[in-house]
Amino acid sequence: MAATLKKKTYNLDAQIIERVRRLLHAKTETEAIQKALQKTIDDSEIEEALEKMLAEGRFRPTYR
Repeated sequence: MAATLKKKTYNLDAQIIERVRRLLHAKTETEAIQKALQKTIDDSEIEEALEKMLAEGRFRPTYR
């Protein structure tokens, strides 16, 4: 998917942005926000795939 950049203005909590920047090892706030948004998309896709596999019975409970 080709990236389309669009300049936007948002009111965001500076402390949260800084924390995300450090957690994701981003150099800039923009990079931090992009990484956080991409991670959210990736996590959602993983959850959907796991739910589908669970519904198909491809998982079973195991106890140790």
